[in-house]
Amino acid sequence: MKKYLLLFTIISPLLFMSCENDGGEMSDDELIEAIINAENRISVTKNDLPKSAIASLGFKMPNDIIRFADLAPELGYEIEMKSWDFFDFELDYERDDNQYFTTNGRILESTRGNKDDFGKGKDDKNKKRGPCFKFVYPISYTMADGSVISGNDRKEIHTQMKAYFEKNGKTRENKPRLNLPVQILMLDKDKKVIKKDISSVEDLKLLWQYCKGNRNKGNGDRKG
Repeated sequence: MKKYLLLFTIISPLLFMSCENDGGEMSDDELIEAIINAENRISVTKNDLPKSAIASLGFKMPNDIIRFADLAPELGYEIEMKSWDFFDFELDYERDDNQYFTTNGRILESTRGNKDDFGKGKDDKNKKRGPCFKFVYPISYTMADGSVISGNDRKEIHTQMKAYFEKNGKTRENKPRLNLPVQILMLDKDKKVIKKDISSVEDLKLLWQYCKGNRNKGNGDRKG
């Protein structure tokens, strides 16, 4: 009997360690990548998100709203934010700050951080989504009252627009117009950065369609 007890005391910790290793959790980087690549993602609304995720977004990004939210079952959520709720803001396509959460609402932190780049190559690990394109600055917008807002980066323009809307109100009639032509930087099929001219509203619409189509690849049937 003593032999069995002794054997049990030796084996039990090993069994516990084995179970713990088998059920070990993925790192945040691995979980983010798994969420991005999941083929069974489904669209969810803000009301479907864990309250802790909503609270984290409110604290971290208080001036932004949710553009879309996807759930990768048993993995977690990917949430894309946007600047305004009443118009599509071209500069949001430069963003590289999608937020990721576990199914219970814990925010996932990537070691890559929120770098304003195009992401890494397809064979690199710890990859996150990158911006669809980046503008060649300076660029400018004409507002509904004829005033012009210009800047040398997205943040500079966003700050001015926020002040404008606080003064003039947020309506569809106040939607700003991007002044064309502009130049953008984007990746070609070989992952090389190229420069492209956007000289008309038609070019701009095609660019939006391209970005939304790229975002929806591998994300099920969610509409952009």
